Amino acid sequence: MTDAEKQVPPSSFPVVGVGASAGGLEALDRFFASVPPDPGMAFVVVTHTSPGRTTLLPELLAAQTTMPVHHVERATPVERDHVYVAPAGHVLDIRDNTLLVGAPAPERPPLPIDHFFRSLAADRGPHAFGVVLSGTGTDGTLGIREIKGAGGLAVAQEESSAMYTGMPHSAAATALVDYILPPSKIPDQLVAYARAAFGEAQLDEGAGRDEMARIFTLLRRQTGHDFSAYKPSTLRRRIERRMNVAQVATPADYVAHLERHPEEIEALFRELLIGVTSFFRDPDAFDALAMALDAMVAAKPQDQTLRIWVPGCSTGEEAYSIGIVVCEVLERRQALHRVQIFATDLDPNAIEVARQGLYPESIAGSISPARLQRYFTAGPDGYRIRKDVREMIVFAPHNATSDPPFTRLDLLSCRNVLIYLNADLQSRLLPLFHYALNPGGILFLGPSESLGSSTSLFDTVDKKWKLFLRRATPTTGLEAGFAAARPPELRRATRVSGPGRGVRLTTEVERLLLEQLVPPNVLVRATGEIVHIHGRTGQFLELQPGALTSLNVLEMARGGLRLDLAGALRDAAHTGNDAVCLDVPVPSNAGTLHVDIRVRPVSEPEPFRGLLLVVFESVRKANELVQPVGSMAASERLEELQRELQHVKGSHQAVIEELEAANEELKSTNEELQSSNEELQSSNEELETSKEEMQSLNEELQTVNAEMRENLDALSRSNDDMRNLLNSTDIATVFLDDELRIKRFTDQARSVLPLIPTDVGRPIGDLVSRLDYASFVDDARAVLHTLAFREKEVRGEDGRWYLTRILPYRTTGNVIEGLVITFVDVTRIKGLQERAGVLDIVLRRTPTAAFGQDADLRYEWLYGLLFGVAAERALTRTDAELFPPVLATSLDALKQRAVTGTSPVRETITLPVEGGPRQFAVYVEANRNAAGVLQGLTGVMTELPR
Repeated sequence: MTDAEKQVPPSSFPVVGVGASAGGLEALDRFFASVPPDPGMAFVVVTHTSPGRTTLLPELLAAQTTMPVHHVERATPVERDHVYVAPAGHVLDIRDNTLLVGAPAPERPPLPIDHFFRSLAADRGPHAFGVVLSGTGTDGTLGIREIKGAGGLAVAQEESSAMYTGMPHSAAATALVDYILPPSKIPDQLVAYARAAFGEAQLDEGAGRDEMARIFTLLRRQTGHDFSAYKPSTLRRRIERRMNVAQVATPADYVAHLERHPEEIEALFRELLIGVTSFFRDPDAFDALAMALDAMVAAKPQDQTLRIWVPGCSTGEEAYSIGIVVCEVLERRQALHRVQIFATDLDPNAIEVARQGLYPESIAGSISPARLQRYFTAGPDGYRIRKDVREMIVFAPHNATSDPPFTRLDLLSCRNVLIYLNADLQSRLLPLFHYALNPGGILFLGPSESLGSSTSLFDTVDKKWKLFLRRATPTTGLEAGFAAARPPELRRATRVSGPGRGVRLTTEVERLLLEQLVPPNVLVRATGEIVHIHGRTGQFLELQPGALTSLNVLEMARGGLRLDLAGALRDAAHTGNDAVCLDVPVPSNAGTLHVDIRVRPVSEPEPFRGLLLVVFESVRKANELVQPVGSMAASERLEELQRELQHVKGSHQAVIEELEAANEELKSTNEELQSSNEELQSSNEELETSKEEMQSLNEELQTVNAEMRENLDALSRSNDDMRNLLNSTDIATVFLDDELRIKRFTDQARSVLPLIPTDVGRPIGDLVSRLDYASFVDDARAVLHTLAFREKEVRGEDGRWYLTRILPYRTTGNVIEGLVITFVDVTRIKGLQERAGVLDIVLRRTPTAAFGQDADLRYEWLYGLLFGVAAERALTRTDAELFPPVLATSLDALKQRAVTGTSPVRETITLPVEGGPRQFAVYVEANRNAAGVLQGLTGVMTELPR
């Protein structure tokens, strides 16, 4: 099991990373509005927001979902059915199910989505879900690759529904995205996938064996690649993932689905080939590799080529990383070695991406700025590898487990490939790598890989980063010829049984007969492309230096064989009969060999029809040949044929020279075009820099604009609330600025002042007042100056009275920005006050007093004179505090009867007042609330004439 696909506890829940940029707010709203209340997963939202900005995103998302929404500002544990929003200007990591806030590296461009997706993949494995929504640029693309490598789920927004398509398009272009949907449909798909993926295992170790074999057959038939030797656990996990994506319940149903949908076979093929790759993955490992290469270059003659093979190169990041390291080592050593890097992979689509050498701008997060500037060219679509690095690398489809290896190598980098293969295939590949490397050559493996049983073939250079040197010992454990190239059935038959296992005698005898009696041969297509190799063909075929476009028998044929072999292939293909070339001389290190070439068209079995079998026979040294005895005519015929051959060779050489001359002219033209292209590229870089700045600014403006829209909506709602509140109070209100210009007024203000909507902005003093308030403007200026409010009752033209209040207008920051003037209609109160005044005068002129007391018998109001005491003195006091003790005691006794009784007290009594006893008609009534609790007293007292 790989680190990338580590298993998390079954009880764990999925964590969905949601990345968005420009135009993302609308997509996020639609996304979360469609999430069910209990989806069984957590959501982490990461956006592009400038440092220091206050984001309203948590509040906006909270309006769209019933799940709790948290703004992450410190270490926060992740809970199921919760939403977490990344802070502005920071990056998020997740470790042990806890979100951690960190500052981005200052020398790296801010790519917060890629950063979080990588961390999510490492922490959650198959429980990591990545969703890329609207946005410009390519942030999130590399993170999606990491999530897929960990066995997680990748989703991108459908471009037609995105305001900006840069990010979703870049993610979809990787061909790794499982679903491409509009935001509103993504949540349901996430929930459905999670329920299917994290239930019971669909392909446990004992079940589904026949279906697995059938799946391998379908893959081999359509793609030509056999996955039966890959690790079963890895295969099961990735097949189960495709079953969940396709929403197929059982292995048998999935086999039927594959048979009905050939495109699903291609999708499964890509799923099985997914490898986590990036530039300078494990930077310390590349530092160790640079040290090993430095020692090798120092010892290698300048005229020798540095040959490197990178099997399983995927989309080329590993190969280009090694190319950059080699360039740096050569530059540091001032060495002039020619460099030839062969980068191969099973996936032709990945090879096409690698050949283009164009990568998203988000790679800047894993490459130092110095390397980015030195070895890449920025363009509108991302970063392109520079020409000097690109030209040293040859990319080609190649299967390291079945195709002939590249040989005479100085470095073989096979990182994170062996971890996907079973132990038996690993034990056959490592001797093959030993055979392909020069003595002292470097083998570079992944941190989770080891040499297994092949430790005797290599010396360890760096144990941690798996750097090994090839020992100068014979290769052991390597099957004859390109053993791995034989069909799976034959490969299984040739395995020697270990101790305790039965020996398949018949198979072993057949293998020995094949090796001893069947001469070396090659099965090719009519074009010469090699399909299969049997036996030791090294004396006849070899890999040629230079760009490798395919494995062609004519390109690999040793000197002396090519012309005859080409003619024989042509004759056999055209006539359908065997073609034979006898006694063909082949120069070799041991002398000249003579070879008989036989080319036979293959008609059976059906899958091989149309292929040609090339057999190399009768290998003899020239000095062992007995001169044939023949007639003079035969000798003359031989001389004639030799002259004819010489003429053909001369003609052929002339054609080659003409082609070379034409090629030189094309190279010259190409260099001129390249020079022009570089000038245009320079101008384009300047434009691109400006474009990136504008694009970044535009993204921020889009985000700010979306937030401002939300703010305006909220402000509009608040404004409506305030207007309705002011109108409901029925108080005329006018707002003025600090220059006494009208800012706003309520509808009721029109009845007090002659206001119309166009008066907003006019000075209040310009209006013709309807109030008898000559000092109105002066009072307003005084309040602005002193900040002390003023209150005055004024009369209007219509006879109504208004309580005018002038107050300073204070902001939330306690800043004075004008005035608030209110006009409260007190006409009714004014009338009551006038009537009360008249009543008071009347009562003062008669011997009658009316009063009211509270529950403590303290006077609350008084009209007239009570025993010579006026209201101003009586208020808030009791009888004991106002009158002599004898009078106070008599009054208290009278009032206590009213308090304790159930009806008012009405009687004539004699009271000891100043000047002697006098008679009074008294009426006293207790005031009680609905519950019967005493609230106070009211009473009337009239002095009777003597």
